[in-house]
Amino acid sequence: MRLSNDSDDDISSMCNLEFELNQYLEKEGSTAYNVYPGVEMIDYDFTAERQNLYSTNVLESTAHLVKSCLGAGILGMHEAYMYGGLWTSLGLTVVVGFLVSYSMFMLVKSAQTMYGRLRVPRLSYPDLAEVAIATGPLKSCRRFSKAFRYLTDVFLFLNFNGTCCIFEIMIAQTLKQVLASVTDYKLSMSILILIITAPLIALCLIRSLKYLAPFSLVADLIIVTCVLTTMYYSISVAADLNKRPVWKSTHGLLRFLGICIYSINGIGVTLPIENNMRRPVYFRAVLQWGMPFVVTLVMIIGFFGYWAWGEQCRSPFTVHMPSNTILTIMQGFLTITLGVTFAVHFWVPFRIIWHYVGRNYKKRRGVWERLYRTVYVFMISCLSIAFPNMSNWMSFLGNFFTAFLVFIFPAIMETMITWKEPRKLIFRLSLLKNVSLVLFGLFLGGGAFYSS
Repeated sequence: MRLSNDSDDDISSMCNLEFELNQYLEKEGSTAYNVYPGVEMIDYDFTAERQNLYSTNVLESTAHLVKSCLGAGILGMHEAYMYGGLWTSLGLTVVVGFLVSYSMFMLVKSAQTMYGRLRVPRLSYPDLAEVAIATGPLKSCRRFSKAFRYLTDVFLFLNFNGTCCIFEIMIAQTLKQVLASVTDYKLSMSILILIITAPLIALCLIRSLKYLAPFSLVADLIIVTCVLTTMYYSISVAADLNKRPVWKSTHGLLRFLGICIYSINGIGVTLPIENNMRRPVYFRAVLQWGMPFVVTLVMIIGFFGYWAWGEQCRSPFTVHMPSNTILTIMQGFLTITLGVTFAVHFWVPFRIIWHYVGRNYKKRRGVWERLYRTVYVFMISCLSIAFPNMSNWMSFLGNFFTAFLVFIFPAIMETMITWKEPRKLIFRLSLLKNVSLVLFGLFLGGGAFYSS
C-alpha cells in the first residue's frame, strides 16, 4: 500500500469535494434529474477512474491489512485476558473480531456507494463523514457536515496520538529489560522515555513515508518472531488450566473489551487499503482472509499468555522472556524496529495537524514542519511519562475513541447514505442493526471512564 507520495509539502484531502457535492445537490433538487437508487454505481466506474500505478491485488491488500492490525495492542492481549477471565475473553474475542470486521466492510460499502453518487474515485474516512451528512436526508443537519468531518479528524488524531504513546512506553519497557540483562544500572521509565525521545525525533524528522514504510514490514516480522518465541516459553511454564477463572468482573470485562477492540481494529487503514486496490470490489475477500488470521493470532497470544503467567501478566508480552544472549539481541532489534513503527504511526496524527497549521507558513515550510515535528514528539514523550501504564492507554483508546470510529460513526454514515433506498424489510433490519451498533459504541464509550 502506497501510504503517501509526499512530493508536496501541503498535505491535503484526497479530493476537493466542494464541486462534487454541489453538483450532486443540484441534480438532487432538480425535477429533471430522477434516477433509481443504485443507478449511479452502474453509470460510474470508479475503478477505471483511479489510474493508480501502485495498485495492489487481493493478496497484497490482505498482507497490508494484517500488517496494519498487528500493532502495539497485540503484545498486551495476555493482560487483557487476565482482566476478563480466560474462557469469557476467548469467546468474546471471536464476537469482537466479527463486529470489527463487519464495521470495516460497512465503511467500504458506504464509500463505494458515494463514489457513484458523487462521481469521485476515492474518499478518505473524513471525506466520507462529510459527504454522508452533506447529502443525507436531514437537510437541517447538512450545514453540520464540516463539523462532523472535523469531529472525525479529532477522534482519529487522538486515537493515533495514544497509539504513539503506547509505542513509546513499549520501547522504554523493552529497553529497560535489555539494559537489566546486560548491566547493573536500573533506570526509571521516565528517564528511559526521555532518552529514547532524541532518536525518535530524528526518525520523525524524515518527512517522506517512502523511506520508513519498508522498515515497518521488518518491524512487524520481528514482533511476530518475538511473539512466537514467547509463546514457546509460555507453553513450557503453563500451569493447571483449571486455576484460571472463567469470568472476573464487569470492570475487568470492560477493560478487556477496550484492549481487544484496540488490538483487532484496522478501521483507520480500511479505506486507504481499498483506495489502492486494483479491484476494490473484492475487498470482502481481503477481510475474509485477513481478519480471521488477525483474530486467531490475538486469541493464541491472549489464551496461552494468561494460561502461563496468570495474575502476573504484564505488557508488553516480551517482559516475560528469560534473560539469555539470543533473546536479549532479539529484544534489542525489537526496540529499534518499534521506533521505526512509532515514526510511521506518528505520521498520521501529524498529517492532521500540519493540514491545518502548515497553510500559515508560506516561506521556509520545511524548517517550520521539522520544528513542529520536534515539539510534537516531545509532547508525546511528556504524555507517556505522565501516564506510563500501557494497558490503561489501550483500554481507554479501545473503549472510547475506537468505539466511535469503529461502531458509531460508520453506523451513522451508512444510515444517512441508505436512507433514500426503498423501505423494504432489509432496510428496516439494517436500521435496527445500525441503532444496535450505535448503542454498543455508546456503552463502550461510557465504559471507558468506568474501567479507567
